[in-house]
Amino acid sequence: MKALMIALGAALLPGLALAQEAPREVSIPSGDATMSARLLQGVGEGARPAVVLFNGFPAGPNIPRIALDLQKAGYSVLLPQYRGTGTSGGTISLQHSREDGAAAVAWLKTDPASGADASKIGVIGVSYGGWVALQTAAADHGVRCAAALVPADMGVIGTRWGTDADYRAAWKTDLDSFAAEPETTRFGPEGVDGFMNAITRDAAVSGLAQRAPDLADRPIFVAGGRKDPAAPFADHYAPLVEALRVAKAPFAALEFDGGHNPSEASAAAQGFIERTCFSR
Repeated sequence: MKALMIALGAALLPGLALAQEAPREVSIPSGDATMSARLLQGVGEGARPAVVLFNGFPAGPNIPRIALDLQKAGYSVLLPQYRGTGTSGGTISLQHSREDGAAAVAWLKTDPASGADASKIGVIGVSYGGWVALQTAAADHGVRCAAALVPADMGVIGTRWGTDADYRAAWKTDLDSFAAEPETTRFGPEGVDGFMNAITRDAAVSGLAQRAPDLADRPIFVAGGRKDPAAPFADHYAPLVEALRVAKAPFAALEFDGGHNPSEASAAAQGFIERTCFSR
C-alpha cells in the first residue's frame, strides 16, 4: 500500500520560442510554519496563468512530467510540499493541508516573485493531492478550475478507519514507516495515532462529494482507475462524479482501466487545463 500512497500521485499560449527556466526554490508562509515549494515559471512574456500542483502523500521534491509540459505550454506551475513533509516546517494534518492549499494559491496571487496572473489560478492534484486540490477550490471561488487525478477521498478513508480495524491497521503500518523517516514526514505530538484519530473524527465533514455544490461554478476534471486498490473506484471516484452531476457542475470525468496511476490521465488533464481553465 505504501507504494500506492506515494504515487503521483488545445491551443498553446504565446511565447513558446523562449527557453524553459529551471525550477526555482521558494518559501511560502502557511499557518505556524513555512512550506518549501518549487516554481516552474511559465514560458512567455508578462504575468502567466498559473497552476498549483499538489502531489501525493507525502509530497516530495519530484517534478511530474505534466508540470514540465504545462510550463512549456506557457503556464507557471507551483509544487508545494505540505507542512510536515520534506523540507517544509511544521507537521502534517488534514487541517494543515487545507491551509497549505490556501497559502499556495494566496502566494501566487499576491507575491510579485510568483510572476503569476492573479486572475488566472487553477489547481491540480494527485491521490492525496487530489483531495487537497478539490478542497482548496471548494473553499476559494477565485480558483478558476480544478483537476483531480485518482483522488483519495479522506472522508471516505476516515470513515472506514472508524469501522474496519484491519483496514486501519494496514494504513497505520504504512504511516508508521513514514514516521520512522522524519526527513520525509513529521506528524504532530500525538504521532500517527493522533493523525489518524483526527481524520476519523472529522470524516463526516471531509468528504469530497459533499463539496460538489461549492465546485459547481467552474470547470472540474476528475479521473479514476477502475482497478484502483488505494482509492477504490466505487468508493472514491463514482460518488464524487455523481455529486458533481447532481450539482450541475461543468465537469469532465475520465475512467480508465488501470489502478492508482495518474500517468494514464495526465494528458487528458493537461488538455482540460489548456482548453477550459482560463477561457472565461
